[in-house]
Order: sequence, then structure tokens, then C-alpha cells
Amino acid sequence: MSSHAYNSITFTGSFRHGVDAKNRITIPSDWRSGEEGIVYVRLHSLGSHVVVMSPAQLDKIVALIEGRADITPGKRQELVRAFAAGSHRCCVDKQGRMVLPPEFCAKAGLQGEVTLAGVMGQFEIWNTERWTAQQTAQAANNQDLATELGL
Repeated sequence: MSSHAYNSITFTGSFRHGVDAKNRITIPSDWRSGEEGIVYVRLHSLGSHVVVMSPAQLDKIVALIEGRADITPGKRQELVRAFAAGSHRCCVDKQGRMVLPPEFCAKAGLQGEVTLAGVMGQFEIWNTERWTAQQTAQAANNQDLATELGL
């Protein structure tokens, strides 16, 4: 199993997929490597959704934490420990199927239809109602920022 199969994929767009009774979900075909692979999942710090990261993205986040000179070494170690302990390794089969940790599904309200949203080196899995509410709440702010950036 190639642990790096998902390192070179950029996750963009959003999709609606189902989570079954055993917490299985299929990664959208646009996001699949065609190989078995490893991803890491964690519950977002607010508990609102699940974040799925490639091994490279996980390494990047840990390096970012470890590179913060403004944080004491002890605090950096605490952050790395909390981040690593809160992340779970998930195997993805050739068909793009993976099993989400049951406690993550329960806390983020993931059952039935969910929304998967690409965020470049990672993607998020949202309860569709929460996703819709979040998008509505941020629409004006996103429009202002896009205008400011000339997009």
C-alpha cells in the first residue's frame, strides 16, 4: 500500500456523498489516486466537521508547529502531541473507500448525505446542513474579500 498515493492530489470542488451505517465513505473520483493509500483524519478544533489530510499535509502542519520560534519548546511539543494524538490514520482502497472513526462521525453529525469540500492539500467532510449554514453565514465576507483581491 502506497502511503504517498494521495500526496500529489489537489482537492478542489465540493461533492455530496453518503456515509453508511458502518461510517464508510467514498472519496470522489476526481480526488482519487487510483491506488490504495493512506490519509489522516481529525475532528476540526470546533468539532464542526472532519478534516482529511494527505501524509504530506500532515507533515507540513507538524513542521509549521515545530518551526514556531515564538512558542516555547514545551508548548510546541504539547501542540504536536495534541495534533498527532487527535489524528487517525485511515486506509483508502483502490475504489476510494475509507472508514471514518465513529467518534468523529458522532461529534460532527456525519450520517446519511454529507458534503465533501476541497481545501487544496486536504478536504473536509461536513454534515450537509452545517455546510449550507456555514456557507450562507460566510457568503458576504467571502464576496468582500474576493472583490478586494480582484477575483
